[in-house]
Amino acid sequence: MVSEGIVPVESVRGNPNITPDKHFTDVLVYLINEGIAEESRIKNFFTEFLGYKTYNPEIHKLNIQKEVLKNVSFNFMSKKKIVPFEWYNGVVRVAILNPTDKDSINQMKFNTNARTIEVFSATLTEIEELLKSLSILMPAKELLNDIQLKEEVTEEVQQKETVSEDLLRAEAEEDPIVKASRVIIYEAVAQGASDIHIEPFEKELKIRYRIDGILRTVRRFPITIKNALVSRYKIMANLDIAEKRVPQDGRIRVLIGRKKIDLRVSTLPTVYGEKVVMRIQDAESYLSVKLEDLGFEEDDLKKIREAIYSPWGMVLVTGPTGSGKTTTLYAALMERNKDDVNIMTAEDPVEVSIAGINQVQIREEVGLTFASALRAFLRQDPDIILIGEIRDRETAEIGVKAALTGHLVFSTLHTNDAPSSITRLVDIGVEKFLVSTAVNMIIAQRLIRKLCDNCKQPADYDPVFLKGLGFSEQDIQEGKFFVHNPKGCEKCRHSGYKGRTAVHEILKVDENIRKAIINDRPVDDIREIAIKSGMRTLYKDGLLKMKKGVTDIGEIERVLMK
Repeated sequence: MVSEGIVPVESVRGNPNITPDKHFTDVLVYLINEGIAEESRIKNFFTEFLGYKTYNPEIHKLNIQKEVLKNVSFNFMSKKKIVPFEWYNGVVRVAILNPTDKDSINQMKFNTNARTIEVFSATLTEIEELLKSLSILMPAKELLNDIQLKEEVTEEVQQKETVSEDLLRAEAEEDPIVKASRVIIYEAVAQGASDIHIEPFEKELKIRYRIDGILRTVRRFPITIKNALVSRYKIMANLDIAEKRVPQDGRIRVLIGRKKIDLRVSTLPTVYGEKVVMRIQDAESYLSVKLEDLGFEEDDLKKIREAIYSPWGMVLVTGPTGSGKTTTLYAALMERNKDDVNIMTAEDPVEVSIAGINQVQIREEVGLTFASALRAFLRQDPDIILIGEIRDRETAEIGVKAALTGHLVFSTLHTNDAPSSITRLVDIGVEKFLVSTAVNMIIAQRLIRKLCDNCKQPADYDPVFLKGLGFSEQDIQEGKFFVHNPKGCEKCRHSGYKGRTAVHEILKVDENIRKAIINDRPVDDIREIAIKSGMRTLYKDGLLKMKKGVTDIGEIERVLMK
């Protein structure tokens, strides 16, 4: 029996006065969370062997007044896993994970001013459910007092002159809310997150970070602090805190220590309130990245450098949102950013400010569209033009004509692979002969998670299985195959993966591809021609990284297999 390994049964049977180490509660939580001990068996140990009463959520309902809780710390209850759930005539009933924790029980008796405490043994899950229900009754300040900020975080805020809701603004600027808003940003940056999600639900406010492309829940707050926390971020982003009916967009800049972090803020009304998503943009990381850091194979890197040093033509980077297109384009721009090169960009929004590059923020509401910006660029003597995204026929045609008149044009498209970008331009309305002449290269990419070097495990794949994936005999002999550790380690936060790299599909437009475009060949034919000319598909590039031990089949299936 697992619980027998915690405390010898013979030494405690019938002995309710046992006093284990003061950290015993923490030990129990660890054993349960790590799957070493079953919480139900721990509960049975306390009730069957030590004679404590059993907490039953079907019978024992939460019935306690706010006045009883006014001196009870939510942090104390969460840490000691003790929750008062019922009060009557001076008697307070508490559910507790460790009923032998006399200190916590006495502290609870003192804080609730109870005449008597009745102790009920509960599982960790039952305690957490009670805490979630009880949080609605607790003051917002009390719930946030346990949050600790490890490094100074300040934000640059442009205050609006008029205040529409004084009370809401006052709540948003209270110390606990300000501290919580900063901690959420700090922890996201410290953990390498790309996005922060503040999501209101019926009974809780969920905080999630996207780390290495995967969303993870990191905190849960009571729904009572929703309005104050969301308003805090809207104040920081210079948004209208009184307007909750329509989406809003803004920007926040914070200093973590001396490091500048920009956040792109988007609010969206949902049935339970406004959801806030913040995209984290680390300017320093953008400016320091090089093409060699982006996962390109040596042969592909050579092709890319030929394209970005071409005097004219168009280079397209394609992929879904969050696939690293901006990083790739910025790395190319940084490499070409010299005194003798005039680079102009039209972006919506401008992700990062780069010294030496003329960047234009698109503002469609005042008529500054991609197309109008491009027309103005052509009168500014540019060498390189970056179009943030080709969205319509007018922008595409101007970009293509710029590429045909002595300018190097970079841009992005939302397509699934490189060959599809050609048909996408034709479908938008660009003439086939213009596409075939102007486009020099198309780079399709995705981001995959890298295995944690500290805990990855050697993989003993069956050669038949590897051949089925597409590996050759030589690949199987030369390959260094690994899989992620399902339990992970401290360095990868127990995920088995740490960091991301890109897989690429590089389509160089040569004579055969040009003829296929002009002859209106289908996308499958263009793909086949490109592969014969040396193009490595996204899937094949993923297999190559799997062969090198960078990633495993789980990531290949998640990102690259339909």
